[in-house]
Amino acid sequence: MYDEHIQRSAKRLGVRPIAFEHPVETQILELLRPGTERARCIILTGTAGDGKSRLCGHAWAALGGDEQVWGTDEVYYETSAQIAGRVRIVGIIRDLTKLSKDGPFGTYPDKHSLLTAVNEGMFDEDPERIFIVAANDGQLMETWRKLTAPAESARAYVLLENLLVEEPDPASDGVAFFNLSAVPCATLLDLSLDALLSHEGWQAAYKEATETGFFSTHCPIRRNYETLRQPLFQSRLRALFELLDHSGLHTPIRRVLLLLANALLGHPGVKDRLMTPSDIDGLQASNTLHLSDIHDNVFGQNLMPARRESLEIMEFLSRFGIGHETTNRIDNILLFGAEDEILRSYFTMLVEEGTPARKLAELRTTRASYLECPESDLDGGHPFLASLVAQRRAMFFRIPEELAEDLRLWDLSVFSRAGEYLVHVVQPLAQGGRVNRRIISRLVNGLNRVFTGMLVSTERELLLATNLSYSGSGVSQLLEERISVAPKRQERVELSLEGRMPSLIVHLDDTTRCRLSLNLVRYEFLMRVASGALPGSFSRECHEDILAFKSSILVALGSLRPPDEHGDLIFKLLTLNAAGEPADEVIEVAHA
Repeated sequence: MYDEHIQRSAKRLGVRPIAFEHPVETQILELLRPGTERARCIILTGTAGDGKSRLCGHAWAALGGDEQVWGTDEVYYETSAQIAGRVRIVGIIRDLTKLSKDGPFGTYPDKHSLLTAVNEGMFDEDPERIFIVAANDGQLMETWRKLTAPAESARAYVLLENLLVEEPDPASDGVAFFNLSAVPCATLLDLSLDALLSHEGWQAAYKEATETGFFSTHCPIRRNYETLRQPLFQSRLRALFELLDHSGLHTPIRRVLLLLANALLGHPGVKDRLMTPSDIDGLQASNTLHLSDIHDNVFGQNLMPARRESLEIMEFLSRFGIGHETTNRIDNILLFGAEDEILRSYFTMLVEEGTPARKLAELRTTRASYLECPESDLDGGHPFLASLVAQRRAMFFRIPEELAEDLRLWDLSVFSRAGEYLVHVVQPLAQGGRVNRRIISRLVNGLNRVFTGMLVSTERELLLATNLSYSGSGVSQLLEERISVAPKRQERVELSLEGRMPSLIVHLDDTTRCRLSLNLVRYEFLMRVASGALPGSFSRECHEDILAFKSSILVALGSLRPPDEHGDLIFKLLTLNAAGEPADEVIEVAHA
């Protein structure tokens, strides 16, 4: 799915390719205008599929470059344009990875001379030549690391490294650096959905629909398309993408489009497991139209396990465990909702509506068989158990917002506090507001239980404790300090947004602060611990992260404490009463 291949295929078939304006495109094109303030080299980096080549193509078009020239397989292109008040030469390295050692590349005899010119362009205040370089982040740094003399190469390496990690650099004025991996996945999903669903090809499909074949009312492609258009389905899918953003997992444009294509066209019984219009008649004849279900396709269930696991986006979404987690109430609706008067309305809304008649009939049959005889000689247990997972996945996308709390929507995933994290932490901070004190209190309770290794119930203070071995693990009963959660003597604990990620900040005084990046996994971990779960039961990595956070606070406190002038050893032994409230007993050891 490379941009150049897509453009050629679209041209050959006479269709408009799915396209949208990249979030950074306007900024890039603005740098190439006659009236821009300063001529700068432009670096586009990110993972494969982030849209670097496409942005280079749009830059070439904006500079007046020939479309046919860009359609060749060259790696380096060069043109001239009026930029920042005068005519300059603009060189575009379309893909640094494909830049071979030997040239020529335009007027440059080899790769080394070309990259040397890029170095000069980055540090010249008014360069004759500027360059646009597209490269994966790892390849970018590796190329400049291997680049030998002149001295500008070493300077350029340090500059690019600082820009990549968002550190300030005094030499950065001559470079416009765009890390496309920093664009939120949720933003890319919104743009991709809008471009896909608004494509004029869908209206043509409605006009050309046959009575029983392609795009008929029974056609799974049409059914999946109409489901994908539903605001509730889009909202749930977007929530998953927001959570990927807040888990440090980036999904490039190419993989977002791959996911949407599989969601619409996935079917386990056709070639490549993706339907084409010509497949519909055969699926109709074999009574297998219902096997294509967008709720399963989103998670790659139409694909073979090996293929599904090889696709990063599918692997990311599988981490949520949607459908493999449940509650008694959800399963009661699925098992008994068809006959139970109280549960019947839920069953109608969440199962029957939107499910193909053939699939409903199969569900009734397997359900009746399961209730009559739950045991099965088949590998993997009774078939109804496998269908339960698929039904829970569908329910995740069908439960209305007004019932989400009542039916505990996010208990259908591994991250049962994910909804709370988005609604009560991420959204208020993104809107410039504050997180409810109740949330902070529970987080502090979770921290205290990890910091001490004890079932502490206090939420008003942060307890910093160690043990005799001064290790962070196990039970820590030597109380080093109590830090007030509410503002008191310059101390406080708060949540704020740093970049796009919530951060828990412990203020020790006006200038000394310790930060813990609060991603989704850490939030879930602390909330589970606050609710009574053992720290090692959910994530050992999170447990180690929180202990490292405690160590950083202790180091910061040590730098603030005045030295002990008396020389006596004073210990505070931490104990708990029956309610889990902490108390400390002072033990003083005088020198003999």
